[in-house]
Amino acid sequence: MSTNTGENIRTKEIEYTYLALMSHKLRVGIIGGGKAGFIKAKNFIEKGCYVEILSKTFLNEFINIECDNIVLNKRPYNKNFIEDKHIIILALDDKKLREEISSNCEELFKIFIDCSNFKEGMAVIPVQREISNISFALNTKVGNPKGAVLAAEAAMETLKGYDDFIEYTGLIRNKAKNLDYNKKEIIDFISTEDFKFIWKKNKSELALKLFFGKYIIEKLDMR
Repeated sequence: MSTNTGENIRTKEIEYTYLALMSHKLRVGIIGGGKAGFIKAKNFIEKGCYVEILSKTFLNEFINIECDNIVLNKRPYNKNFIEDKHIIILALDDKKLREEISSNCEELFKIFIDCSNFKEGMAVIPVQREISNISFALNTKVGNPKGAVLAAEAAMETLKGYDDFIEYTGLIRNKAKNLDYNKKEIIDFISTEDFKFIWKKNKSELALKLFFGKYIIEKLDMR
């Protein structure tokens, strides 16, 4: 039987601001060679980021990683380690050292993630999923990682129905941007559920011709 504790769970919400970062340009510094550091390193490496890990000791799993984008530094922490990185991951148990690194990150305006307590950092790593033409990240406001995975899988099933349509309209949009006129009207027209319905009926080119004329078909090379 559920109990009303009188506590408003929504007061614990966290507001997030999301950015989609270009992986091949991202430099990540991880401090800590244990399990937490390994999990984070693997995640960023799989996305194509450059990852440098600093630790006095490393799990054997680090040695077995076959990737040109990873560097292992077996030495104590020094502030200069974070200077050329965009994101810093604190994956160590030493509380005093974590506080020192956090202070250094704030001083140098680095985005940092604290694996021991996500609220102590300034960022979290959301659940990320992608299909051919869509990628998205999802998080919860109340700190529920398993719930985020569940919601992400549900969102994936919905977005699969938009994947090919997004590719098709993306090609039209990119060509429409070069038109002398009607570009905004065309982009607005194709970015609707109504046009998606027309597209599924294989009548999208006919609809564009009816609304914008044969000239559009020729310019967009829709033949």
